[in-house]
Amino acid sequence: MVSDSIDLPFFPKYDIEYVFDEKIRVTWFESHFSQSHYNVHNTSKGSNACTLIAVLMASKCNQYKVVINGPQKCLNIRLIQLLASSMLEGNRIHEELKLRNVLKHINLNVPEAIKYAGKQASKMTEWKSEVYMEPLNKSLFDNIRKNWKEWVRPNSETEKLDMYIILVADSRTVLFLIQTKTDTVTLVDSHQHSSEKGAFIAISRRSKLKLLCQWYNEVLSKFYDSEPLLYELSFLYFKQKSELTT
Repeated sequence: MVSDSIDLPFFPKYDIEYVFDEKIRVTWFESHFSQSHYNVHNTSKGSNACTLIAVLMASKCNQYKVVINGPQKCLNIRLIQLLASSMLEGNRIHEELKLRNVLKHINLNVPEAIKYAGKQASKMTEWKSEVYMEPLNKSLFDNIRKNWKEWVRPNSETEKLDMYIILVADSRTVLFLIQTKTDTVTLVDSHQHSSEKGAFIAISRRSKLKLLCQWYNEVLSKFYDSEPLLYELSFLYFKQKSELTT
């Protein structure tokens, strides 16, 4: 586990961007802090480990009980360290799987990523997974909101649990983290976006999820000329001790 920046190949430079009248705070990292470059053993081949990275990032945030600051406060540096660790581990695991010739497809699905992430994802549970054959830019927010409302049933234990949502669209995987106690939604994308921009972490209040989804669609269009018509959402949570003993 990366506990200090000295353990990293390098600690990334980053810039802060506020969008939608400062309702969303985006931390853009330098281009080499991205899954295809932040790996001293694999700088020229690119990376297809994004689903593994998303699972590992969710697992680490849960394990270390990271508190996510709202968009008006400074980013918790722990998130940067955990993303760095997740990219390094995700690339290493993916390379080992390729060498062992056990990959059915170069891009892992979510259950496979949970399996190969090992012990740190052992408590991760897929509550629901849906494939949506509809435009991402018109339906992402509605589909997240609909399932979130079903998840946080009144007077239920799930109301207190964090929800981790993995979005797979156009062969790219990103992570949404809805943290109840801080009233935040965090979007983590480990991909490189341009020659100047690498991975990013974007944070909004839960009430501004629609704006966050809109902004992500703008990112896909601007940097990849991508407007997905098909995508998958996997809704994940971590079992509590009481669930593990029943």
